[in-house]
Amino acid sequence: MISWVRPPQLLKKIYYDSIWSCWLNQNILFSFDDGPSLNTLKLLDFALEMNIKFAFFVLPDRALKYPHIVKRMVDEGHVVGTHFMVHENHFFYSKKQIINSLHESIDKIQKITQHTIKYCRAPYGLLAPWQNLWISKSGYVHVFWSLDGKDYKNEGKEKIIHRIKQNIKIGDVILLHEWDIESSMTVDIVKECLIYSNKKFKNI
Repeated sequence: MISWVRPPQLLKKIYYDSIWSCWLNQNILFSFDDGPSLNTLKLLDFALEMNIKFAFFVLPDRALKYPHIVKRMVDEGHVVGTHFMVHENHFFYSKKQIINSLHESIDKIQKITQHTIKYCRAPYGLLAPWQNLWISKSGYVHVFWSLDGKDYKNEGKEKIIHRIKQNIKIGDVILLHEWDIESSMTVDIVKECLIYSNKKFKNI
């Protein structure tokens, strides 16, 4: 998907089988791609502290590296979905290729979690409309996002925090990523933006 801060409304009509807004009983949903990572435990600790749930779209090879973390995600009630088998552009995958990637990745994650996985997110958000239909007809749910934190750009965390605060709305699914380095950046971004959103939406 082209890197808009907010995707155009037209895309929501085209990809009507995907989820675009928070479906949990909370104001917003932070979602994390590419994990788990060395920092996921910090995110899970913070989620317990704030009594909030996150969504994690994990890569099978990383889930196998940190199975205890993925198991904890599920045990503590977070949304766990697949980011497909490999982190590459799936836009030109055939039906067989994309469903095989989906099934294989879900099978690996389910063996770790002992929990049914039904959510997924395509790498880079690159998904053809017909692929979206193939996924939904296979019984899975694809999840996009309504607000892109753009933490993949070479920017300081203050700029990312400002971008999220400036654009955040009730019902947002916010896109962030996990990096396999010892860093508090993602956790700091989530903490500050979540505290800000709680104050902003308190009386709504």
